[in-house]
Amino acid sequence: MASIFDQEILGSTKTRIGISGDYDINSNTITNSFLKKFYTGGYIDNEFKKSASDRLKNSNRIGGNVNVGVYGSFKLNSINNSKEISLFFAVKDRTHIDAQFSRDFFNIGFYGNSKFAGKTADLNDFSLNFIRYQQLQIGVFSSKLDSAARWGIGISFLNGEQYLSVLAKKAELYTSEDGQYIDFTTDMFIAKSDSAKNGLGAVNGFGSSVDLFFEAPFKTRMGNSYLRLSVSDIGFINFNKKTLTLEQDSIFHFTGFQINNFSDLHDSTFGAKSKDSILNAVAPFKKQSFSATLPAVLDFNFETHFSKYFHLTEGFRYVFNGNYSLLVYLKSNFYFNPKFILSLTLGYGGYGNLNYGIGLKANLGNGFLIYAGSNNIEGYISPKNTGGQGVFFSLGKQF
Repeated sequence: MASIFDQEILGSTKTRIGISGDYDINSNTITNSFLKKFYTGGYIDNEFKKSASDRLKNSNRIGGNVNVGVYGSFKLNSINNSKEISLFFAVKDRTHIDAQFSRDFFNIGFYGNSKFAGKTADLNDFSLNFIRYQQLQIGVFSSKLDSAARWGIGISFLNGEQYLSVLAKKAELYTSEDGQYIDFTTDMFIAKSDSAKNGLGAVNGFGSSVDLFFEAPFKTRMGNSYLRLSVSDIGFINFNKKTLTLEQDSIFHFTGFQINNFSDLHDSTFGAKSKDSILNAVAPFKKQSFSATLPAVLDFNFETHFSKYFHLTEGFRYVFNGNYSLLVYLKSNFYFNPKFILSLTLGYGGYGNLNYGIGLKANLGNGFLIYAGSNNIEGYISPKNTGGQGVFFSLGKQF
């Protein structure tokens, strides 16, 4: 997300209002070309599937975010005549998805289980998280840009719209050599919000979260430096009693249906073996409330001002509860003039491998500021060989 590389609100010493949005998706194995065909419904032939399968590792990950909202920050009178304090707010619609899966999981999904005849497919440690919610955030931060440390704290009230979580610590699928039966051994947990209510405006739960920010200035031989630490989305959403949950540790043996006469093939033939009854027998869901922990984000970086034209930031980022690998990154800011800044980013980790991006910040005059770019432009340059793409933007008015 754009917030890894830019503290849009906290970097302001003036009153500001604006709109912002971003989306990103990345994977360490699934390419942009494959993902586009899968999402848009394009034909995926065997050659295309093989090219994707050849990239798979023992453990594969994919994740993405979509965020859009409005924000504002307003200067308040000094408190105790010590520091300048600003109030900020944000209203956002937020979506997050991530998954971790094995090589066999992908091959079962796209090739079926025929190639596993007489073998056991390893689907262990499968994990899927999807959450969409609306956020109302208010907070305060110290806005005085000088030698003093700065801080910020935000508290959010959340509306839970949709949620799905699947965790299969153990999942093994054995297919008999003659294809007459399958055995599915599993130890899994599933939670799913009320499917009767979805879409923007649906209310399936409520929650809260906290964001924290701290910045300390330093004097170094290279120039003025700043150490920054932020932790965001520390919180949860409690989904209501219509949430479906399943906790199961068992072996399922399936031999198919026996049909003696083709003319007898109608709905009553299956009787208790209808789709719903089979699903209920294999996966007996319960309706109960469930508390979902948000994917919390830790960001730590160190910025050095080598000159008034060049600033360099080194940092790392980690997402808890999100099937995320530690991301390390560099960001270079080039200040061509007070009204135009070019940012270049380079990182490794997260949901993908090598990530690189570009951002442009410009003062359009009359207090209007725009910041736009991508932290994963590799997906637009080489979609057949990379798994990341995304864009971010922010348009604000400063007073």
